[in-house]
Order: sequence, then structure tokens, then C-alpha cells
Amino acid sequence: MITTVTLNPAIDRAYVINNFRPNERYLVDDVKITAGGKGLNVARVAAMLGEKVNATGLLGGITGQFIQKELDKLNISTSFVWIHEPTRIFTAIVDPINNTETVVSEKGPVVTKNELDAFVKEFVKILKYSEIIVASGSVPSGIPKTIYGDMVKIARDNNVKMIIDACGSYLEEAIKAKPFMIKPNLQELQDLAGYELDSEYKIIYESKYICRQGIEVVAISLGDKGAIFTTKEGVYKICAPRVAAVNTVGCGDAFVAGCAVALFRKLNLQEAFKLAVAAGTANAVEKKIGHVDPKVVKKLYEEIKVKRLD
Repeated sequence: MITTVTLNPAIDRAYVINNFRPNERYLVDDVKITAGGKGLNVARVAAMLGEKVNATGLLGGITGQFIQKELDKLNISTSFVWIHEPTRIFTAIVDPINNTETVVSEKGPVVTKNELDAFVKEFVKILKYSEIIVASGSVPSGIPKTIYGDMVKIARDNNVKMIIDACGSYLEEAIKAKPFMIKPNLQELQDLAGYELDSEYKIIYESKYICRQGIEVVAISLGDKGAIFTTKEGVYKICAPRVAAVNTVGCGDAFVAGCAVALFRKLNLQEAFKLAVAAGTANAVEKKIGHVDPKVVKKLYEEIKVKRLD
């Protein structure tokens, strides 16, 4: 089974308002509400691709109950730890006329030590039935920056592969623990490197440096330009197929889901890279976040070519 970890999920609420201006009153005609969080997006896409998925992490309050119900509708099994403070709400005001998006994000809950201990115990339990674990997204207050690294260490001790999609100090700590794969985007890789990566050569150089620290796969997502994958065996580039994109939010999560599904199916790494890019690209043609059409994924997968760079 594939398990996803979302420590700081959210209800994603999007208001579509034409010609939005501050200090005005609006009657919203179109409201989209979804269960959000990077790990939950990964779980949805992996389930849509036909795999059994378990979602774990932290939920609280009536907002957490909403997320639980949404996952139940998708037949995604869950093993969340319930906390005292409510799950956050993430609100976006989208203006299609002016092509703007105003975002209001709540801080999220503060997690107590007892709640964190309960999550760690649950994480140990899921290792018994998980072959691939994806941990991604932000982390709420009260959880140490070592949390992803701690999970990686526990997973490695139990021979379970982990994919980490995080940023900043959380990603740095995870790298020290040597997960199977990390998936920074270009900005996150630049933050790790500490300088602008304005050429393919620099991207590859920094990817190789990270790979030498014990990471099996360093996957750098480059948006509509595809991705660069660095392994001990070589460096590979995949250009994303051209599509009429309508939504780029969640493409990185679909990318991770595609890779996790391929690894779970025991496909080789190059096939995994192709499925990752195909899933990420398929998300771009859907209005919903963390949503793909398996037929579109298959079609894109067949179009993709892998180019070796070294």
C-alpha cells in the first residue's frame, strides 16, 4: 500500500470573483471547497491511478471532520491522529478577468507533545502495511523541524521507501536521514544551494551533490519544462508534453503520486520518471486540484521520452 502523510492539511476554499477589488462587497457565485494539503493531493491522484492508498497525519475540529468525509467518499483509507485544535482553512480569491489570486491562509493548529507522540506511534504502525510512504507539505506549530528526518530514519530501519516533498529546514533535516527520494522544485533547490541556479549545469551539479549524500533519487520539478532526475546511475531529463493548461496548482503533488505509484508497481526508475511527469502534466489540464484522468495519464506517458544528460 501507498501511505501519504499530511501534517498540516487544510480545507481549500476558492472564491471566483470577477474584477475583485478591496473594500468592496461581493456576492460570490462560484465557490469550490476541497480537502487540501499536499499529501492529500498525492493520495487522491494515487487512488485515481488505481492504487490502494492510506492517508495519515493530523486532523482536528469540524474542518478535520469535513476532510475525513471527503476522503471517505474516495474510498481512501485513513489513520489520522485527532488533535484538539481545528484544521486550518486556506482561502483563495480568484479573479479570472485580471488573472490574479489573493490568498488568505490561517496559521493552523498548535500541536501538543502528547498529540505528536500519538502521531509517531501511528506512524510506526503504518510501516507494517506500507511499501511506499510520501510525506509532504508544511508542518504546524509544536512539531520540531526534524520531524521528516525522524520519519525517514524510522522508515529506513523498517526497509520502507520514503519520498519527501518539503522545503527549508524540514527538507534539510530529511536529507540528513537519507530518504529514498526528494522532490524540490527549482526555488526549493536554490534555497538549499544558497545561490541562483540559472543554468541546467548548476541544477545538475547541486542535484548530484545531494545525491552523493545518500539520496537514491533527486527529482527537480521544472513546471511546464518537465523535470530533471538525478540518481547514482545517471542524470535524466524529461520534457513535459505540451498541453492547454488550465490549472497548475497540485501538479507537483500529482507528479509525486505518479512516481509513488510506479515505484509501488515495481517499475524501473525511468518508467517511474515518465509516469511522474505524465501525472503532473495531466493535473494541469484539470480544473480540480489533485485530480487526473487515468486515460490522459496513459496517453501522455506513451508520448514521453527520457533523455540522459550525462
